[in-house]
Amino acid sequence: MKILITGAAGFVGAAVVSQAVSAGHDVVASVRPSSRMDRLAAVLPTITLIKVDLRDLDEVSVAMREQRPDVIVHTAWSGVDSKSRNDRSQITDNVQSSCNLIDAGVAADVRKFVGLGSQGEYGLLSGKISESDLPIPTSVYGAAKLAVLHLTRQIAAQSDMSFAWLRLFSTYGPQDNPNWLSPSLIETMLNGERPKTSLGIQLWDYLFIDDVARGIVAAAVASDAKGVFNLGSGQPIAIRAVVEQIRELVNPGLELVFGEIEYRPDQIWHMEADISRLTAATGWRPSVQLRSGLEATIAWHRSVRLARISDAALD
Repeated sequence: MKILITGAAGFVGAAVVSQAVSAGHDVVASVRPSSRMDRLAAVLPTITLIKVDLRDLDEVSVAMREQRPDVIVHTAWSGVDSKSRNDRSQITDNVQSSCNLIDAGVAADVRKFVGLGSQGEYGLLSGKISESDLPIPTSVYGAAKLAVLHLTRQIAAQSDMSFAWLRLFSTYGPQDNPNWLSPSLIETMLNGERPKTSLGIQLWDYLFIDDVARGIVAAAVASDAKGVFNLGSGQPIAIRAVVEQIRELVNPGLELVFGEIEYRPDQIWHMEADISRLTAATGWRPSVQLRSGLEATIAWHRSVRLARISDAALD
């Protein structure tokens, strides 16, 4: 199967590319013209790389006609960092780009569109969340994701294109963006410093990046995977326990003090994905336990540090 993956240079997108290649698919990786290729370095010889500005409908349409994929997996999104969650660029960049992409896919007779949504669509919903729960986003980011779901689903329905939307919960793993929780905790502790944290009693749903990629590819290829699906571990864990596990693996003697950071007014206390619908449609289920995933992630951080030391010694 030929799969076009947007946002292929990103944390999730690059993992999906690697998983699709491993599964034997013909992969077209779409990146922004300015994207760095670090995360794709290992698979570059095995994929077709295209540089496309999704905001330009003509450019997207040409690329789609030339590549003629069977499936589009849309992971590209601008402004995923917390500082950009309420920027109007969430609308001007992402909503129109997503519509451009599916419009070009319809014109090129693409069979299926798989979009990457977010737990942010649910807003402050707490507890075990299923796809039937009413999304009430509390950020422009969440609202833009929800808008793209409705718009692309409608465009797909009008053209008899198969459609799936995966609401991704919290994820972690090697090559993650450095400002997110787990990489920032790991780097701080590797420096021998004590991280500042909240009390850490909130429960979050963490899914290892390899399981994320497997779930997305499973939804892309399964004929029964249609509609909206949660993509998470289904096993919430207290943030305090995550911090303690990282400390145990990185620096067991490091003192931890919880409660130095106050909770936000919109703090979510219990975020848990009901993943039964995705499992039923695809057979997918998480396979990497949190400790194993943290061990792999920490090993990657250590290897990057060693590489930097080696490079500095050669200069």
